Amino acid sequence: MKSRLSQSGAIRSGMISLIMVMISFLACFYIAGRLWQDAEVRVHLSGPLQKTNGQRTGTLSIDDTLKRIDCKDKTKRLAELEIELSAARSQGYSARHPPISNATSNNRLHAVIGINTGFGQRSRRDSIRKTWMPTGTALQKLEVNKGIIIRFVVGRSANKGDSIDQLIGVENDEMKDFLILSDHIEDVEALSRKTKAFFSIAVEKWDADFYVKVDDNVFVNVDKLGEMLATHWDKPRVYVGCMKSGEVFSDPKHKWYEPEWWKFGDKKSYFTHAEGQLFGISKALAQYISINGALLHTYRHEDVSVGAWFLGLNVEHVDERRLCCASRTNGAICETPRA
Repeated sequence: MKSRLSQSGAIRSGMISLIMVMISFLACFYIAGRLWQDAEVRVHLSGPLQKTNGQRTGTLSIDDTLKRIDCKDKTKRLAELEIELSAARSQGYSARHPPISNATSNNRLHAVIGINTGFGQRSRRDSIRKTWMPTGTALQKLEVNKGIIIRFVVGRSANKGDSIDQLIGVENDEMKDFLILSDHIEDVEALSRKTKAFFSIAVEKWDADFYVKVDDNVFVNVDKLGEMLATHWDKPRVYVGCMKSGEVFSDPKHKWYEPEWWKFGDKKSYFTHAEGQLFGISKALAQYISINGALLHTYRHEDVSVGAWFLGLNVEHVDERRLCCASRTNGAICETPRA
């Protein structure tokens, strides 16, 4: 009995030893396999790294070299063109826009002129029609031959559709020379908002190079105005007018009182801006007003508001003294009636 027990114990110990040996072999194979895999990964990774380092420190490939040479050639040619352009300008050459003689050849107008008017100003409008603004077929010929649109600009009555609006409607049916701002309530205290509305609607309605605002008590030489604007055709963002600045009045009793006078600093002086009687802006600026109208602040005075809209923008301010309508200088493009 004892001999049987000793035999079975020996068998068990032998089996345990065999199992342990097998486990040891399997562990060795597993570890060796992992080491082999790690070695292969290091080989694969070292290849791209060596190539990258070689590109950084070694010579460029043929394709890269050709690209660099082509880039240098183009840069050199661009510099040469800039020198040639500067030389041409120094000799008096500048781009000129053709619309003065053939405005509609490319369906692009030269200028849109908006005459600010109001209710009860029929006599002023008739005076303009008899002097510098064509009517009927002559107005159409001006649009076709010189690409200049002229319209009286007016808003709506606070009571839309009342007799005041109807009078404007009857006059427009007769003369066909109005731009009616349907969403603007006519108010002498809201001229800044009216001017903003005019530029916004005009640039959407007509594709032109320039947009001009003029008061209905100003007489304009349309031909001279068109010629003057044409000299600024090569300026993408231009603001042209009789530039001025001056004192900001904080006294509510003063005619030119500015309720927000405190915004203009301790010296109470306006920034440079064009007089409101007549000024023009390029299409890009009219589009800027149209797009950002809701964000553009309006001051009490229209000319200050327009000047403020262009502060901080890359805009060329042109001080055109011929647009100083009250000065009556030689060669003036506009003038106001004598008191």
